[in-house]
Amino acid sequence: MVMHIDDIKALAKSAHGDAGVRERLFATLLDAQTSSSAITPSHAAWALTHLPKEDNIYINMYRARLVQLAISTPEVPLRRLSMVLLERLEWGRDDVRTDLLDFCLEHMMLADEPYGVKALCIKLAYRQCRHYPELCAELKQSLLLMEPSELGAGVKHTREKILKLL
Repeated sequence: MVMHIDDIKALAKSAHGDAGVRERLFATLLDAQTSSSAITPSHAAWALTHLPKEDNIYINMYRARLVQLAISTPEVPLRRLSMVLLERLEWGRDDVRTDLLDFCLEHMMLADEPYGVKALCIKLAYRQCRHYPELCAELKQSLLLMEPSELGAGVKHTREKILKLL
């Protein structure tokens, strides 16, 4: 089934007001066994990215599973959308996930990774590193190794923004 932005916004609005719809979207996103033919995991993720900020509390409940999805899925759109959901969350000192951090540090450097994923990797790496000076130093070194002329405009902007924060 083809879904358009109006369908996604309607689904997000429904999920905002109905915990059952929200739970079904998360189940579809995180468990391929529950996926129906009408809504794919990518559709569910896309709808969840349109939830209002006050619904981040629900997204946070699935943080560990979203991390696992982001670092393990071979589907680039699903990876990007799960990372968008993770980027919306607060990342405190105790929220560092070394598997996600390693993934981000590796994938922000990959030439064949799409620009959107690279930019999200940079942002998520920073959100985790910012509490630890030694991790900030490692992230800064990695960012400085990136050749700006080989980056898209969005990645270049994200890189410069994070370098200023470091």
